[in-house]
Amino acid sequence: MLKILINTLIGLVLIYIWSRFVDLNQIVETISKANLIYLVPVFFFMLLSPLVRTIRLKIFLGEIKKIPFRDLFFLNGIAVMLNFFIPIRAGEIAKGIYLNTSYNLDLKKGIVWIFLDRFVDFLAVLLLTGLLLNFVPTKLPPSFGSTVTIIFVLSLMATYLVVFQLNFTRKMVIFLRGLLIVKYLKIYFDKFTSFILDSFSILDRHPKDLFLMIVLTIAGYGADALVWYFTFICLGYNQDFFNMYLGQLLSALTYLVPAAPGYIGSAEASGLLILSGVFGIESNLSSSMIVLFHILSAIFVLVFGLISLFNLKIDLGVILKRALNRGKV
Repeated sequence: MLKILINTLIGLVLIYIWSRFVDLNQIVETISKANLIYLVPVFFFMLLSPLVRTIRLKIFLGEIKKIPFRDLFFLNGIAVMLNFFIPIRAGEIAKGIYLNTSYNLDLKKGIVWIFLDRFVDFLAVLLLTGLLLNFVPTKLPPSFGSTVTIIFVLSLMATYLVVFQLNFTRKMVIFLRGLLIVKYLKIYFDKFTSFILDSFSILDRHPKDLFLMIVLTIAGYGADALVWYFTFICLGYNQDFFNMYLGQLLSALTYLVPAAPGYIGSAEASGLLILSGVFGIESNLSSSMIVLFHILSAIFVLVFGLISLFNLKIDLGVILKRALNRGKV
C-alpha cells in the first residue's frame, strides 16, 4: 500500500510537469472534434492485442498444462484490469494464483512462469526496438540504439546459458556460492538458484514454439501500434505506422518505471516524451492522442476486466489480498 501511495504521488507530480508543457484548452478542443467512427477499429485492436497474447501464453504453458484458451483469455482480461488500476504487477500474481487454485500448478513456479512470459516480451521489445531504430527516423542519439542492442545481447546470452547450457550455469552457481561466507546465505542462495533454474526450464522448447511466440509478440505490438494509429486518425491526423510501432515498443520500456493507479501521469508524461520528444509530433496533438487513448483504455480495461471476472467467477478480494501481500506467497 505504501508503494501504491508513493506511485500515486509520483503520478501527480508527472501530471503537473506534463501540464506545464501543453495547452489543456487546446487538448480538450482537439478531442471534442474526434471522429467517433474510428473508435470501432481502436476498440477492435484493443481486443485483438490480449487475444494474440493469450495464444502466446497458451503455447508458453502448453508443455506444463493444457489450459483452455477461453480461461486464459479471460484471465488476461482480469490481469490487464488489475495491472491498470493497481500497477504493482498484481495481474501477473493473479494469474499465478488462478493457475494454482484452478489447475493445481505450483503457485511460486506459476508466478515465475507468468513473469517469464513477460520476459520473452521484454526480449522481443529490445530486439524490435534495435531493428526499427536503424530505419525509423527519431531524435534519439545513436548511442540509445547501441545500448538497447547491448542489453538485448547480454539478456539473450544469459537466457541461453540458463536454459540450454545448464551444466555450465550450475558450475557458475557453485563458483558464486563459494564466494559466500555466511552459511545462511549459502542455504538461501542454493534454494533460490535451484528454483530459478528449474523454472527457466520451461523455455527449453522446440524451435517452432519459440518462433511462434516471437511472431505472436510481433503481432501483439502490431495491434497496439494500430490502436495508436487509429486514435490519431480519430483526431483527424495521419501518422506513419512504423513510428507508432516503435512508439509502442518504447512505451513498453516505460512500464519498468513505477506508475500510479490507472497510469495517471505516467501515461501522459511518457506519451509526450515519446511522441513529441522522439518523433517530433506537436506537443498538444500528441498529448490529445494520449489523453483520448488513456480514456478509451480505461473504458476498455474496465469492461473487459469485469466481463472476464464474471466468466471466471474469481474471488477478486482473495486475489487482491494475496497480491498486495505477495511477499508472503
